[in-house]
Amino acid sequence: MHALAQRLIERIDHAAASAGDLPVLRLRKTLLIFLGAAGVGLAPWGAFYLYGAGQRLAAAVVLGHACVAALATVLLLVRRQVRLPAALQLVSLLVVPWVLQVALGGFSASGAAILWALLAPLCALVMQGTRAALWWFVAYALQVLGCAFVDIGHGVALSQVLLYSENVLLVSALAFFALRFFVIERERAQAALEAEQAKSEALLLNILPAAIAQRLKDSGETIADGYAQASILFADLVGFTSLSATMKPDALVAMLSRLFSRFDEISTRYGVEKIKTIGDAYMACAGVPLARADHAEAVADMALAMRAALLEHNREFGSSLQIRIGINSGPVVAGVIGLKKFIYDLWGDAVNFASRMESHGLPGAIQVSAATYALLRGSFELEPRGVIEVKGIGPVQAYLLLGRKAG
Repeated sequence: MHALAQRLIERIDHAAASAGDLPVLRLRKTLLIFLGAAGVGLAPWGAFYLYGAGQRLAAAVVLGHACVAALATVLLLVRRQVRLPAALQLVSLLVVPWVLQVALGGFSASGAAILWALLAPLCALVMQGTRAALWWFVAYALQVLGCAFVDIGHGVALSQVLLYSENVLLVSALAFFALRFFVIERERAQAALEAEQAKSEALLLNILPAAIAQRLKDSGETIADGYAQASILFADLVGFTSLSATMKPDALVAMLSRLFSRFDEISTRYGVEKIKTIGDAYMACAGVPLARADHAEAVADMALAMRAALLEHNREFGSSLQIRIGINSGPVVAGVIGLKKFIYDLWGDAVNFASRMESHGLPGAIQVSAATYALLRGSFELEPRGVIEVKGIGPVQAYLLLGRKAG
């Protein structure tokens, strides 16, 4: 039985849902469908008033509500929008019990039918929020007072009218404001949770590329990808070690953070992925995790901008730092390693060779491999450095990147 009820609720939940609906919107649609079904289900009650009790006005009111509920449900299912169906349902829920109570002769004769109108402000808490629901409750309270005046006009004893009105209003206010308080606190808790999630998301994106972070959240599986072509940049600050011996720790870290923040801005500008920093060394890559045909050009533009940024940094701080940059292009493997303080990193011969291009480079120069030279020579000015001896590899041809070609 429980499983059957659960399947029914899920079917109702999906009946008017659209792709991309937020959970709160799905809840409103589900509630509207339930209200619509309940309203249509009142039609036999209207028939009873008409044929069993001879109450034509009461019958017309109840049957009218059933028609409004059916119309609101059809509009919801066809248009998949909440505003108009919600307005129809709330107005009908508010007005119909009041008219019904007046038609049946007051509090006692109707069994305090006005209490059903409390559904309007209660449902408005879900449909329209706590502020709008407060006005619905004010309208409901005025209706209760209106019913009291109608009873007095019909000669009902004032003490009895006051007793009915007091009980109805007190119970209604207690129920409404208790639920309203719960909704407000839930919204505050939800807002606080979303704020914390946003902070966690921002921290995660500071550690991992956006596409990788999303995959990690969605699946949690080990992430390891191969890329046929990418360009890797290594940069190292020349003279930083000697400078660090003459500076206070806080001033040193502040200066390095300022400079690397500029490098981060440059990587964002050219769509290059920052991989990591190790001490005063900086590593970045283009073509990973999103493949791109111009990976070498993007890294070359970044390298030139990094060198220019360091010159500006030196002018601001009165320092004389130089940067040594190495670039290589080729296939790489990229993935996330670790369970705590995990990092997105690169592996492969192309990565190792890019590191050698930097460590065997010249201060103030951008040294590129033959593979990167072949990708850049059409758009950039490069000059041969000649054959250099690279530790662990042997003699290799290297080139110095000077700038973009004019025009």
